[in-house]
Amino acid sequence: MNTIQCPHCKKQVELSEALTHQMRETVRAEQDAKHKIEVEKAKLELEQQEASHKKELELVKSEAEERALKRAKETLELELKNSQNEAEEVVIRNKKLQEQLLDMTGEIRKMKQKDGDRELEMKKTLLREREIIETEVTKSQQEKSRLEKMELQKKLNDTQKALEDAQRKAQQTSQQLQGEVLELELENQLKGMFPSDEIAPVPKGFEGADLLQTVRNKFGQKAGVILWETKRTKSWDGKWTAKLRENKRMIDANIPIIVSEVLPKEIDTFGYYENIWVTNYKYAIPLAHVLRIGLFELAVAKATTANKDERLEALFNYLVNDGFRNKFEAQVEGIIALKSDLESEQRTTITRWKKREMQLKRLMSNTATMYGELQGIMGEALPSLPSLDSGTLLAPGSEQESLLE
Repeated sequence: MNTIQCPHCKKQVELSEALTHQMRETVRAEQDAKHKIEVEKAKLELEQQEASHKKELELVKSEAEERALKRAKETLELELKNSQNEAEEVVIRNKKLQEQLLDMTGEIRKMKQKDGDRELEMKKTLLREREIIETEVTKSQQEKSRLEKMELQKKLNDTQKALEDAQRKAQQTSQQLQGEVLELELENQLKGMFPSDEIAPVPKGFEGADLLQTVRNKFGQKAGVILWETKRTKSWDGKWTAKLRENKRMIDANIPIIVSEVLPKEIDTFGYYENIWVTNYKYAIPLAHVLRIGLFELAVAKATTANKDERLEALFNYLVNDGFRNKFEAQVEGIIALKSDLESEQRTTITRWKKREMQLKRLMSNTATMYGELQGIMGEALPSLPSLDSGTLLAPGSEQESLLE
């Protein structure tokens, strides 16, 4: 709808109505002006010829009005027709513009559809190319992973072979090492328990005996010599006693002792067997305590000139009778109880440490396995972990083992 603003009331009115109203006002104004003129003329004529020309004046007036009305009507019709033509032209132009807008909208829609189809086709092409590239990369990574697995398997086989060789060599020397460990442990125990004594390895050339304990009192006076031999085997060998007796004579020792994990059938804990003291490791230190006392008493007896033989015989009888054995066993049981408590605490601590160590090893092994799988998939794209490459995380128990040792 076409509207204009009224210059007088400032309201929006329809264009055709405004034109009609304007034309009417114009016609009315013209008519009023003409009418006034004619009326003035008529008045003059009426004044001059009021009587005679009254009828003519009315006739003229009527004709003038008719002519004016006709002219106004024609003018109004012309203006209305002109306004209608303009309105029709506006409608036609609007219709053409709407048609052009619809055509442009259709073209834009077609262009968007073509762009969407083109983009979809491009995405499909890129997806196909990406699948081809991924397939090629996967094949390459699988081949690389297969070669790496073969390399790792070869390294594992070589390591397993080296480990078996090491185990075989270790088994060949295990008995010798076990004996040396037992000897060193006994030496440390004796040094710690008897600081006034001299504890030293047997000089070279004496096969069998291991340690030589020179017993001294707090004043440094020598009371005697104890000859020690350690054995860590699965069976008792009767040749040991004869060899140790020979060593005793050659070294001029007072008391020979064999410390062995396996004892003769006649002895359960310790005893005097074939002129040799025989004991296991648990009773070795308590036996050393008692025999040192005997050596001190023997030294005192030697220093006494009177009744020397009787005193020696009494001392010997004292050492071999049941009363000495009972007293010795009572003392040993107390020491064993203390040692058992200590060993129990050590075992508990070792068990706890070993449990944590195994948990940590499993965690490290799982981490290394996962890292290896990721490295096999991603290749060089995966960042390197120096701690895994160097293997420092795979030895979590080294510090604990050093502490236990």
